[in-house]
Amino acid sequence: MNRPVRWGILSTAKIAETAFIPALRQSTRGEVVAVASRSRERAEAFAGRHRLPMAFGSYAELLACGDVDAIYNPMPNTLHAEWTVAAARSGKHVFCEKPLAMSPAEAELMIEACAAAGVVLVEAFVFLFHPQTLKLRQLLDRGAIGRLLHVHAYMTFSVRRPSENIRLNRSLGGGSLLDTGGYPITFSRFAFGEEPVSVQAETHIDPLYGVDTRAGLILRFPGDGIATLSTGLDAVGGPGAALFGDEGWIELPTPYHPTPKSEFTLHTRTATETFEFDTGVVPFSPAIEHFHTCVAEGERPLVGPENALGTLRVIEAALEAGRTGQRIEV
Repeated sequence: MNRPVRWGILSTAKIAETAFIPALRQSTRGEVVAVASRSRERAEAFAGRHRLPMAFGSYAELLACGDVDAIYNPMPNTLHAEWTVAAARSGKHVFCEKPLAMSPAEAELMIEACAAAGVVLVEAFVFLFHPQTLKLRQLLDRGAIGRLLHVHAYMTFSVRRPSENIRLNRSLGGGSLLDTGGYPITFSRFAFGEEPVSVQAETHIDPLYGVDTRAGLILRFPGDGIATLSTGLDAVGGPGAALFGDEGWIELPTPYHPTPKSEFTLHTRTATETFEFDTGVVPFSPAIEHFHTCVAEGERPLVGPENALGTLRVIEAALEAGRTGQRIEV
């Protein structure tokens, strides 16, 4: 492909404005050319704000457009599978917001549809493609903190009530585990480089909205590795992670959305070293640039969509553990 990858956005979701479009504007290999909404007026207003040449009054119209190569899917969780499969069948590559699907079964259907169509599918856990995370992988692999024993990771923020926020809407796939929970779960799986064998969890179900708004998890990994994770929609705090080994530990203040200037600190028995990353770009940019390489040059994604299956299995197990009070084998 000798021209930029041409993107269309399915829906006028806020994250498209605050995260995705700024990343595309920093890209050298892609451009946003279209947006679709169920309302043509909303689509046209969005297109006007962001100087997009095309606006569609339905998602199907955008997918039928021959001037669009790839789709950004930031729709509610319950619509990820339907419209990702539709995009694949229209020959569009897909960058889909997390969680990839509502369940492992849905994710498998999406993966199969994209593979059958020969299009790229990437889940938007953008930290997995960032230089900060790639450096962390190098340090863990060379034993910088010895044997990894314990990961502690969290992601919490407060959604005010009453609210129409889709994170509190059960019918649209709301709940903390399907939203903020995916970050520490995916991060801990990345850090250990394998899947957990069991999940314990305590969850708080909001009596008004019927979704989990707080959860604490313990994941056990093969051997004696443990991850303790916190997620929530009704507590301030934000992101954070720490990894503890038998020879040292690593502290990450921005593990999931590294800022244009970010850093983390390695502590060993004898020294402390800070690793700084001056990328100059917003958190989505490295993932988007890698996506462009995969589309234009036929490379396989550094992290394939199959990775989503592990996180979704943990979320299912955590919800069951919260309901039953039992440890769930994964």
